[in-house]
Order: sequence, then structure tokens, then C-alpha cells
Amino acid sequence: MKKWLAGLWLIPTVASAQFFTGNLLLQRMQSSDALERMLAMGYVIGVSDAGQGSTHCSGAQVTSGQTRDVVKQYLEQNPAIRDLHADIIVSVALGQAWPCPKNQKKGGTKL
Repeated sequence: MKKWLAGLWLIPTVASAQFFTGNLLLQRMQSSDALERMLAMGYVIGVSDAGQGSTHCSGAQVTSGQTRDVVKQYLEQNPAIRDLHADIIVSVALGQAWPCPKNQKKGGTKL
């Protein structure tokens, strides 16, 4: 099994700037396949982590499940924008759910 998984890294792939759209993200979030749902969760959490302190300011107690639910609900309620890049949609959804205070948004979070 490990050799098989390692072999996947050797398969050439073509990257696209529009690899993930809102349509694809929602499709994966609603999939009956656990791997598809995990890929969607990983994508949402990655975008969330990248935007924390700049596009949104979720608290320390916000779970990955809550973050996923916010994005999924936003996608379901806004079908007209699902053709856009998924990272933009995720950032907007999280920004609406957990906006940053005006004085924090410019400087981001301090570590």
C-alpha cells in the first residue's frame, strides 16, 4: 500500500489556476465518498489558515467543522457565484462569518 501511495507522486499532473471552483468544492463537500469530503475539508482549512487575520478573524474556539459548515452553507445559498475560484469564495464566506476588527485587518495577527 505504501509503495502504491508513493507511486502516485510520480504521476505527472497538469495544474490549472482554476482547479477548484465553488462548484467543484461543493460537489466534494456533498460527496458520499469520504476521500472527496476530506479533500474539500483540507482545502477549506488551508484557505482558512492562509487568510486568518487578513480576510477573516475566527476565534480560537472555532472548529474545522464550523468552518466547513459556514463555507458549505454559503455555497448552497449563493449558486450564482459557484463558478468563481473556490479560494475567493471561501475567503468571502469566512470574512462574512468572522469579520476582522478594522484595526486588526490591516496588520494581520501578531505572533
